[in-house]
Amino acid sequence: MNAIMEYTVKLKPIHLSITSHPENLKSIRKVMKNIMSKTSLSKEDSGCIILAVDEACSNIIRHGYKNDYNRKIDLTIKLETNLLTISITDNGIIFDKNSIETRDIDEIKPGGLGIYIINQVMDRIEYTRTSEGFNKIKMVKEVNS
Repeated sequence: MNAIMEYTVKLKPIHLSITSHPENLKSIRKVMKNIMSKTSLSKEDSGCIILAVDEACSNIIRHGYKNDYNRKIDLTIKLETNLLTISITDNGIIFDKNSIETRDIDEIKPGGLGIYIINQVMDRIEYTRTSEGFNKIKMVKEVNS
């Protein structure tokens, strides 16, 4: 009996704490690439998830911290049997998802597509403001069909 088995390795939660410098995004992408290699997702789907995480962190740096490169961004990445959960926390400007103006994706100009990309790639996105004054984005992706 031949069977093709999809697999995902369950990992202990990974915690990253970086300063909000754009150069640190490379480290996040590297960690995410390593985690994605443990899933059964295609290289293309894995790349899209890495891009979504990169966009979320870039938005924190650019909009939440107004390019202050000395602030902190915390990530927790949890890979379970069928679920990838990425939580990103910052203490920047309050993020109001209702204040985001969407633009036509066919309009050619740089920037402004981060939220669109995140929404297209992830299965579930939750934005909250904690009682301690932190912004938290939780992105969830099912990793097996």
